[in-house]
Amino acid sequence: MRKLIPACVAITMLLIATPVAGAASTPKTDTATSGAITATLTYTMPTSYEATGVTLAITRAGVPATVANGGDVAKGCADCKGAIPVGGLDGSGQSSLTFADLQGDGEPELIVDLYTGGAHCCSISAIYGWDAQTATYNRLIWNWGDPSYRLEKLGSGPQTQLVTGDDRFAYAFCAYVCSAMPTVALEYDGTTLVNVTKQYPALARADIRDLLKGIKSASKHKDQYPYIKGLLAPLCADYYNLGQGSKCKPLLSSAKRKGWLVNDPIWKGGQKYVNQVLSTMRKWGYR
Repeated sequence: MRKLIPACVAITMLLIATPVAGAASTPKTDTATSGAITATLTYTMPTSYEATGVTLAITRAGVPATVANGGDVAKGCADCKGAIPVGGLDGSGQSSLTFADLQGDGEPELIVDLYTGGAHCCSISAIYGWDAQTATYNRLIWNWGDPSYRLEKLGSGPQTQLVTGDDRFAYAFCAYVCSAMPTVALEYDGTTLVNVTKQYPALARADIRDLLKGIKSASKHKDQYPYIKGLLAPLCADYYNLGQGSKCKPLLSSAKRKGWLVNDPIWKGGQKYVNQVLSTMRKWGYR
């Protein structure tokens, strides 16, 4: 699956799972192996909607490795408190652990995937990278928000990208159900995730095709005009990612003339919406 767009065009989720029906105090275990490296995640679920004691252990050729924070996955991460490893979600059919050579250097990183629960939000990943100089697995916490992510090799280089949607667009311009999120590609550099979306223009082009199709469909029904506001903003973001940002203002002006930018008690309409989109594109680094 390629990306997330709103329900008025299509509803897709990268992670759909329901918390377990009954809590269990018995420790749960997930295990994953890549070559001579083995990772083991243990945790308990004192209630149906939370996990505690989420602890990671990694061995290299059978020798225990040093893991950041003593292997306590949630330590120092306020968003991780109570988050459930996805392997503990009833019916998910997933492992909480994924090995992936994100940097393409032959040394696989380990991704621990967590879910906070709730109707919207949040998917969180703890990415562990091996530091040969300190002989330690360092940890990076990344909160994806609603859209989660997928692993994909987008180019000819050795890296594997993490592809997601820009969660800042959720609720920003209209209700969640019509909040489209432009596709974002990230690369792990050993310390953080770097936005490399502009290096892969096919992502924005695919977004634009879907978003224009959604706008055309919604424009035929007056009661769907509010949805258009959730499509125009990410469409502008995609145009900026392609270096075609000059299309944004005429696009918004045309939508205003056609009466698509309706006002409502919560989200801006008309010229205020136009101004909001343009200022937000600059604030979020698209312009």
